[in-house]
Amino acid sequence: MSKKRISHLRGERGLAFADLIRGIPSEQILCVSLDISKYFHVVMMHNGLGEIVKPAFEIDFYRSGFDQLCQAIDQARAETQAQVVLIGMEPTSHYFENLARHLLQQPQPVTLINSFAVKQNRGQQLMHREKTDPVDCGAIGDLLRRGEGTPYKPATGIYLQLQQLDRVRLGKVKIEGMLKNQVIAHLDRIFPGLVILGKPARERYTPLFQVNFWQCKTLQYLIRVCPNPHRLIQMQPEQLVQAFRAQNYRLGRKSAAKIIARAQMALLPEPQLVAIRCELLQHDLRLLEVVQTHIAELEQRLTDLVAQTPFQVWSQLKGLSDVQVASLAAAIGDPGNYTHAGQIFRRSGLVSGRNDSGNRQRKGQGNSIVKVAMFICAAL
Repeated sequence: MSKKRISHLRGERGLAFADLIRGIPSEQILCVSLDISKYFHVVMMHNGLGEIVKPAFEIDFYRSGFDQLCQAIDQARAETQAQVVLIGMEPTSHYFENLARHLLQQPQPVTLINSFAVKQNRGQQLMHREKTDPVDCGAIGDLLRRGEGTPYKPATGIYLQLQQLDRVRLGKVKIEGMLKNQVIAHLDRIFPGLVILGKPARERYTPLFQVNFWQCKTLQYLIRVCPNPHRLIQMQPEQLVQAFRAQNYRLGRKSAAKIIARAQMALLPEPQLVAIRCELLQHDLRLLEVVQTHIAELEQRLTDLVAQTPFQVWSQLKGLSDVQVASLAAAIGDPGNYTHAGQIFRRSGLVSGRNDSGNRQRKGQGNSIVKVAMFICAAL
């Protein structure tokens, strides 16, 4: 993809919008702005001058709401003799996708308006602290009539599969993190001092094992075999070794002695508390294993799919795993939707951090790339 020279203040996107409305009276440009919610949407219609054609009204998220929207658009088009109809909406989570896809089938192009731009637009109108659905519709419509936003191009084929699989994977990774935190919370109550996390704590106290808890196989086996310190202090090292072997786990006598010694150091909690927490710990460990198995399956499917796309060449880059490549491919979508790399950079919400003016012409030197507004992955 190469970036060619263009002749519009707002670049290629601005030029495309200028070509779309060139020679058309503003009164014959119909703008339809939608504020998307989970169970209903607010619609406002106005012309290219910003004059309201149809005040804000609600539609539901069923087929009836879609039909109501289409009828309202047809009626407003006839009343205004509109030559161009612009439909814009924020990419609110995944809630906008179904409606936008059905509008595309009409066919009716849909423009996605960056949520951060809508917020900034409200601020420009001195509405920093005023946020209602009609106000948001107005802010969306104002940006829409100025040609802001990005055409909605839904993911299809392999890229649709990548998108949905990666969304589920990311959700499962969050669940995995929550379960790991819950496991640590159990252990803090069952066996104080078994897990020492964080640099300050590890500098103050010597951990049982230097390896990170979630990478230490011995500790992973221990919390499944015998996490109860009340039982550990009554055991000999050989007994703990045998308990590990009974579960097909390996443990050396020296490590067994270290574990028992750490249990003897601990200020032991109430036995009844330890008993119920040990039970809950085992439930969460089983659930964690199920989640991790599902994550591994999803990652394998993602890796297999991305191998069928041009993104597979990224797997050769140092620092990028196959799963990270798949996740990036899921967010970016079909490369054919872009004409140059700058479009991908812009839609990511990143900016170069360049700040040149007058005699200060550094061309971004010394400034890092920053993220001003993430364009929700659902919109990519």
